[in-house]
Amino acid sequence: MIGGSDDPVTHVRSLFAPAPGLIYLDAATYGLPPRPSVEALTRALHRWQSGEADWVEEWDRKGEVCRQHFATLIGGTAGETALVPTASAGIGLVAASLPEGIDVVVPDDEFTSLLFPLLVAEKERCVRLHRVDFADLADAIGPGTGLVAFSLTRSQDGETAPLGDVIAAARRHGARVMVDATHAVPFVPMQSWIADIDYLVCHGYKHLLCPRGVAFLHLRRDHWDEVQPWFANWRTGDPLYDRAYGGTLDDLAKDARRFDVSLAWHAWAGAEPSLALLVDWQASGVLEEVKSLSRRLAAGIGRPAPTASIVSIQVRDAEAAAAALAETGVRCAARGGNIRLSPHVYNTNEDIDRAIGALARFID
Repeated sequence: MIGGSDDPVTHVRSLFAPAPGLIYLDAATYGLPPRPSVEALTRALHRWQSGEADWVEEWDRKGEVCRQHFATLIGGTAGETALVPTASAGIGLVAASLPEGIDVVVPDDEFTSLLFPLLVAEKERCVRLHRVDFADLADAIGPGTGLVAFSLTRSQDGETAPLGDVIAAARRHGARVMVDATHAVPFVPMQSWIADIDYLVCHGYKHLLCPRGVAFLHLRRDHWDEVQPWFANWRTGDPLYDRAYGGTLDDLAKDARRFDVSLAWHAWAGAEPSLALLVDWQASGVLEEVKSLSRRLAAGIGRPAPTASIVSIQVRDAEAAAAALAETGVRCAARGGNIRLSPHVYNTNEDIDRAIGALARFID
């Protein structure tokens, strides 16, 4: 549990160390790690260097803890969660198992880590892609739709799809739902919808404050026999750590661990403290402070209240504006013609107000 301060938010911020004078509003590019994660990574590297590490207990089993933490964050189960290195690895695994000729609805300007695997499936498996405007996702689902695939919160502008409407349309027409939740979790509640999402991927190096190389694929139990475990490896055998030679596919894990990709150990060792803290902050309400900061930022630059944590505004030259803001100590990103700002738990009201002032000269 959070401790060490009468104000839990102040204590949480004390776990981070952005550079002096830097206002870091770029968690949508990469989130800053809390001190316990940096310590875990440092410890792992030193133990590797010394040759004294117990790789199973100190590194590999951290993946199992991360699996449970992520399942808690989305309201799912660990048994339906696979460990993968990137969101595209999870998307690709599902795309490679799609029935030939299936109709798939996808946003026309979808992030390429989701779009490209589906384009490969279009070429190799005769999947029929229907590319539509993001705003038209729910309306584009019809009687012939087999799958709708989309980023729940878009990385270019922070807009969040009406998940309830999309799910309702998909269920009405017997379509499946595949969601990239990388920019939604942990700020868009998933608990009410997770049972209706067929496939969900999420990379951890952004809003989950994990090292790059830590990602998750959540597959509903009723799809385990349809998605093929193309990445099967020594870690997907059953029981774990007890099968490395010989065997048959009957020896694969009986849950979603059969879809795991062998872990990049140190990344998962560093991820475990971040995910544990996020679970704590979700339960204690600390993450609501981030959404409050995002609303404050949006109001200050004349934008609607955000649906997740990302706030974006279109400017004449986003790249030049982002560079100029960096010179003033405000770190953000240029995406799709927008200045994209993404607060997190380490930011303060003062950070937001300073950013609003710095942005003023770029807003018409």
